[in-house]
Amino acid sequence: MTLPLHANYGGVLQAFALKNYLERSGHDVWLIDNHRQDPPVGNLFLRTVLRRAVESLFHHKEIFAEMNDARTRDYKKSEIEKFIYHHLAPRTFPVYDREDFAALRNEGFDLFIVGSDQVWRPRYARNTDIYFFSFLEGTPLQRISYAASFGAAACEYSPEEKKRCARLLAGFSGVSVREKTGVEQCRDYFGYDGARQVLDPTLLLTAEDYRPFIHTETSSGNSLFCYLFRIKSRMRRTLRRLASQRGMQIIRRTDRTSESSGKMPGIEQWLTELYNARYVITDSFHACVFCILFHKPFAAWINQRRGSARIRSLLELFGLENRIVESETDLGELLNTPIHWNTVDRKLEACRADSRDFLAAYTE
Repeated sequence: MTLPLHANYGGVLQAFALKNYLERSGHDVWLIDNHRQDPPVGNLFLRTVLRRAVESLFHHKEIFAEMNDARTRDYKKSEIEKFIYHHLAPRTFPVYDREDFAALRNEGFDLFIVGSDQVWRPRYARNTDIYFFSFLEGTPLQRISYAASFGAAACEYSPEEKKRCARLLAGFSGVSVREKTGVEQCRDYFGYDGARQVLDPTLLLTAEDYRPFIHTETSSGNSLFCYLFRIKSRMRRTLRRLASQRGMQIIRRTDRTSESSGKMPGIEQWLTELYNARYVITDSFHACVFCILFHKPFAAWINQRRGSARIRSLLELFGLENRIVESETDLGELLNTPIHWNTVDRKLEACRADSRDFLAAYTE
């Protein structure tokens, strides 16, 4: 069980990776077909435009992009939904509400796993207790978390949610979290002392496991891949100058539709563009993950609105904290700084072994 899958590359790929890894380990794996009950499109349209109107005040094209995004959300996801359809089956019946979740108790599953992604962040997980398996309360069904994330360093739980989720977490057979801070949060929020930090599922697989989705035959290998959710004008100018100085093409992706095609590129295109890039600049956790897997020189730009705890925790595992940049003037110098990939790979293998041991304890 993870957050509802939508037009989010990292969210889809982490679900694919955990399912793929467990299937290779000999298990029949079903994804809970989790859906949100969204408000009417009209309300969504108004809320989306108002929320970003201020930050887009001087970029009128972005305001219209938001309008298009809200009106064509199903169409823009078509390529990503194809990946979900082909690579994340079988799935349970569609689950929308508590009654649907409760019906899962009778489907004959031996183990329920929640994670990865920000499943324990109230900002993203509506009805937070569902992601602590409230629908399994009072049953002997085994449940664990794998690489569950709180998403932020600051507490986002109400006192009532803390009490409710603490009681539910006590019914877990095993608890693992994605960030180092998550171990402390389990203790401080819910009084649970036994949480372990493990790798995001995408890192359980190797670069070779993703190669079937990557196309290299048309690559020039001289691009600056920018996967940034929100950037200001000053950053745009810095990127253009950096690309011009090094004779590189800028490939910019966001969480929005492409102005030319009206939809988001598919998973394969996103992976290919990152893999073929000469350099990567990103404020995305999972883009950092794939830079590590593909040995790409990268800079992790800290987006304070989205939070930095996730990225810092990831990079600390591999001694890559120096890849974090918070000033546009530092970008060029950082990209020139080499990464000792042999050292990173040794640390990655050690973390993989520990993460696989956690899963094996409950699946063998």
